[in-house]
Amino acid sequence: MTFPRFILAALCSCSLCLSATACSELKGDNSDYDFGDTTSDLPANPYEEQGYGRLPNSVRLATYNTHRCEGWTQNSGTDRSNYDNTAKVISLMDPDVIALQELDKNTTWHATDQLQELADRTGLKPYYCKTIDYRGGDYGIGILTKREPLETHSGDLPGEEPRKFFLAEFDNFIFIATHFCHVSDENRAQSFEIITKYLADNYASTTKPIYLAGDLNTSKLPDAALESWQIISTSANTFVNSASPSRIDYILVYTKNHPTFEVLGTAVPSYEQINVSTVSDHLPVLVDLKK
Repeated sequence: MTFPRFILAALCSCSLCLSATACSELKGDNSDYDFGDTTSDLPANPYEEQGYGRLPNSVRLATYNTHRCEGWTQNSGTDRSNYDNTAKVISLMDPDVIALQELDKNTTWHATDQLQELADRTGLKPYYCKTIDYRGGDYGIGILTKREPLETHSGDLPGEEPRKFFLAEFDNFIFIATHFCHVSDENRAQSFEIITKYLADNYASTTKPIYLAGDLNTSKLPDAALESWQIISTSANTFVNSASPSRIDYILVYTKNHPTFEVLGTAVPSYEQINVSTVSDHLPVLVDLKK
């Protein structure tokens, strides 16, 4: 079946449900959380006629909540994931750097390193950040990248389930992956404050653009956060496992160091080769920036 270049309008209005077996015991699992509605003021789409291939002279950033690489139907046995599908979506996006959320590592549910599985299939370099102990192993976030970072750093964030931010510095920009608390507006606001303070304390003199990417678990960012951050990703809905699909996955740029950047395009992509809406309960987000 051929899918249109835009995410179907029907996708934004339909109610999609995972089976009970797809839900984990994580308190932070989004599958039973109602995020409400959001607006749909989509920017002009430069990908309309050519699909979602890389724009000329661009750097592509992306974020994707993988839902532990479990789609609407899981594999049976000791590992319930379909790494080929998740990796295919990532490969079709062709990001220079992508933030990934909800990754198991050597758990009783997924007895492997999920980020490494995706790295092996995409050819990208993996950098993992554990957030909690889970099911005999680890659970956390990660980054896949074409280039090795100059350095990485992780920091603690508040949450009913502990959270992290994971920073990777490259030659021309800094990229931060994260997954905010799903329960509390206060925790999300504090997470912005912690990351912003870390940058002020450690990168006050940098002229590199600093990007924050991840599942921020809210359809409305705190006003205080927008004093230091600007949303540069599409306003299309990204969380589809809900009667009211919402945008909760973002890419932002830090504005306090007055960075020089130009957004060429941004999208929640769809592909003829795979039905992206079946691969995770979230949709991927990409931003192309002028190189």
